[in-house]
This record gives sequence, C-alpha cells and structure tokens, in this order.
Amino acid sequence: MARSSRQIRVALVTYAMHCGGMETLLLRLGRYLREHGCEIEVFTTVERGEWFERWTELGITAQHVAGRSSGTLLAPVLHSLRVASRLSAGDFDIVFLHHSLHAQASIAKLPGHVVVIPVLHNDEEYIYRVGCSNPDAWNVAVAVSPKVAAAARHRVPGRPVIQISSGVDLPDAQSFQRRRSLDGRLELIFVGRLEHSQKGVLWLPDILKACRERGTVARLTIVGDGPDRAKLQQKLSDYGLASDVQHLSGLRPEEVYTQLLDAHILLMPSQYEGLPIALLESQACGCVPVVSLLPGITDTVVVGGETGMLAGVGDVSAFAEAVVALQRDPAAWARMSAKAHETIRAEFSVPTMGDKYLQLITDASEGRYPLARPRVLQPAVNLNVFRWREFLPGWLRPLGRRGRHLLARSIPTVLRKRGV
Repeated sequence: MARSSRQIRVALVTYAMHCGGMETLLLRLGRYLREHGCEIEVFTTVERGEWFERWTELGITAQHVAGRSSGTLLAPVLHSLRVASRLSAGDFDIVFLHHSLHAQASIAKLPGHVVVIPVLHNDEEYIYRVGCSNPDAWNVAVAVSPKVAAAARHRVPGRPVIQISSGVDLPDAQSFQRRRSLDGRLELIFVGRLEHSQKGVLWLPDILKACRERGTVARLTIVGDGPDRAKLQQKLSDYGLASDVQHLSGLRPEEVYTQLLDAHILLMPSQYEGLPIALLESQACGCVPVVSLLPGITDTVVVGGETGMLAGVGDVSAFAEAVVALQRDPAAWARMSAKAHETIRAEFSVPTMGDKYLQLITDASEGRYPLARPRVLQPAVNLNVFRWREFLPGWLRPLGRRGRHLLARSIPTVLRKRGV
C-alpha cells in the first residue's frame, strides 16, 4: 500500500468534531485505517467541537487550525491559506476532506503528489457545493450512497466519483442475543439531531398519537438535541404524550448502542439524508427501522418487509401503520431484526467500509486518479467555493447588493497586493 518503506500518511480534515453521524464515521474510519498500517492525523478548520478529544482517547493526533474570523474582507481567503499551509507541512500522502469549506478552497496549494479526496456525507445543497467544488484540484471524490454519488457526478461531469457506503460497529454477540424481545411494552426510539427541516422530528408526536389511536401504546426514547427540541417537547405536551417519552442527549456511540439494543423499533421520518449512521446502527442492534423512503439512500439498506419498513416522507399514517403491524406480529419483527443485523454484518460493517477505503488509498497512490491539470497552474484559493456574503464583514452585510458590488471590485485588488 505504501509508496515507500514508511507508513502512508493520511489526513482527515473536517470543519468540527461535533456529536453526530459523520463524526462517528470519522472516528471509526480513523481507527480502522490506523489499525491497518496508516499514520493518521486529524484537522478541524472551523471549531474543535465537543468530540474533539475523542481522537486523543484513540491515540490519534488531532489539531485545530485556529484563526478563522469574519471581521475582515479577506478572512475566508486567509484562513484557507492557513489551512493549506498546515496540511502542506504535514507531508501527507492522502488528504480526505469531510465538508471543510476552507480546505476545499485551497487544495491547489498542496504539492502535486498529494492525493486529495473529498467525501460527501449528505444529500444536501451545501454539501454538494463544498464537496464538488474546485474539482480540478482534487483527484477523486467519495459519496456515501448511490443517490449522493449520482448527484455528485451530475455536478462534476468528467471527474471520478466512487461510492463507498458508511460502515458501523456491531454489538458483541452476547449483547445482541440479550436484546429486548417483543413481548411487553413497545419501545420506540429516535436517534439524531432535533431539526425538523432534515430529520422530520416534529412528526414524531403525530406518529406516536396515531399509534395510540390504533390501539398501540408505546414509549418513545429520543436521543439527541437540536434547534427544534422546545417545539418538539411542546407538541408532545399538547398531545398529552410527554409521560410516554424520555429524552437523552450527549451520548457516546457505545451508549447509543445500549439504547438501541433496548428498543424494538427505530423511527426515522427524515426529509433527506446521505446514508444515516443511526439507521445502520439500529439494524446492527436488531432494532427494526421504520424510515422515510429516500430513493437511492434508505432503500439501499432497508428492504421493506425484510430488514425494516419504508414509508413516504411525512406520511404519518404510513409510519403508524408500520409500527402497529410490527407490534401485532412479533414473529415478523423477530425475522426482520435478525435479517437486519446480518445485512449490516455482511455489507455495512466498519471492516467492509474500511477495506474499500484502503483499496482506494492503494489505487490513488498508484496513480489511478490523476489531476485534471497541475495544481501549480490553478489559483491558490478558488474563490468560487465561497458565497459572496462569506467575505463581507458584519458591518457590510446589511448593504446587500451594494456590498456585493463593492466586494467584487475590492477582492482582486487586495489579493494582488498580498501576492495571492
């Protein structure tokens, strides 16, 4: 795998290490690559995040590139150059970019032999805008699901985009065998950010209410936090359901597994996803998912009636009917629980994912994914990566279009004076 006798040096670059699915994937991927001979370093480029110290627990070096601000006209450019300088100094062979705007903008500053690989984790406009930008300066992109891969290829025709599904850990065999059976009160669970625009969390009370109206009384455990927590709690209270719900937040991945092993059904009424880690984790734990049908995403993991149940986005009745059907047929639930677990073991485990990344590293190191053109012929910072408002100091933003015109006239002059 290595170009020489030394270890392959790999940088994992992201904007922050918050509590979330992408960050969980990074921790698992970094651990696996290190266990298989890579030397790993991690960089955050906007803020550290509450999970930043977890890299230390894994024995992996992590550093935050400080200095980002919005107080000056050139702040995004200067911080991008700062990030590129730190990466260049690391003598890396491979640089994986995980939604880092400033790193993506400045990858042309990296030496030509460094393989740069953006990874797109979600089916969302901002993710495509960042991950597909500056395409001549990266070698190959990775998408976590067929839908995300197809959308990325449409945006960057002629540039290579491969699909590597996310992978999750499996619970130990004893814990899995001791998971809660469906012979008592029905236990539902939601895991994710409490943000309705993506996760559809404000439909959870409606689903729980619809289940009750159909004669199924269940308890719901909500694991996560986010901007719509207060609205969610108020709606649960208005429906008289607050006593049937417990709320947990700030859990580590292993603690989430404890909750999933103790639940029967995962509710995931998402409006969009990339390839949800919580979905894969629930199946790994034998917790049968009832999830939104997102073509090319959730239906690549969930086969309706075999490894879970699919419902239309926002179709509260369909979600409730699926829950009630599972509750009334414990044998069907048990079959889906076991098959979902085996699907993750065979197709979506960390070793399965990690081996594909190792093969990608080998292929890229051997020159399979050349640059579209030499980086030395490209701008040091690709300004097209940014939206014009990201350049404006706070006092200029209220000027609207006038501020944009001022920006367009000013930035090229200032950059030339600074030799950028």
